[in-house]
Amino acid sequence: MMKKNIFKTEAFKCVIVLLLITVFMCGLLAVLNDVLFVSADERLSRAVMKVYGKSVEAEEKEIDGERVETELGEIEDIYTFTDEGADYDLFKSKGSNGYKNGTVTLWVLVKYENGEAVSVEKAVLDSYNKQTLMSSFGSEFFERYTTLTTEQLKDGTLFKTGKPTIDNNAFFDGNDIQHAVSGATKSSNAINNAVNLVLLYVWGDLS
Repeated sequence: MMKKNIFKTEAFKCVIVLLLITVFMCGLLAVLNDVLFVSADERLSRAVMKVYGKSVEAEEKEIDGERVETELGEIEDIYTFTDEGADYDLFKSKGSNGYKNGTVTLWVLVKYENGEAVSVEKAVLDSYNKQTLMSSFGSEFFERYTTLTTEQLKDGTLFKTGKPTIDNNAFFDGNDIQHAVSGATKSSNAINNAVNLVLLYVWGDLS
């Protein structure tokens, strides 16, 4: 009886094919990992471009944890840069107490002149969790946050939904502005909280 050459069997051929596919896929993944890898500096550069609209060199700034009103959420990062004689702080702020206790994270840009914070220049959506009606929030909703005057900011003006069962009323008074999308009040609350976190962090000790 002739011995069967194992190297000519279908099983051996299948093993070789699978081995070659595995080697190829590992090589492809290694290449893609290098191509798709985004460094922390590149992520920051993209965030600045998204919010500020131009490429500038920014540096990370230390967060003063004692100034963060954690009942409203969390300030995740602060970056600082200077352009055309003005200084800017870019906050990555996560507002809590949204729909289903979810969160909304914004980029909020604050401008300084002569060392004094004078305005909110931009509020841009970054990400969200558990929110289902975010398509209801257009650019006009976010632009409203940039309309406060320096005097209003110094006076401690904040944004609220207008519903006592949703707003954290420990922070609000008669000078605050009702700002919410009908039918998406809880998501509005999380967005407001993300902005209010920054307002209280920057201007809270001035009121």
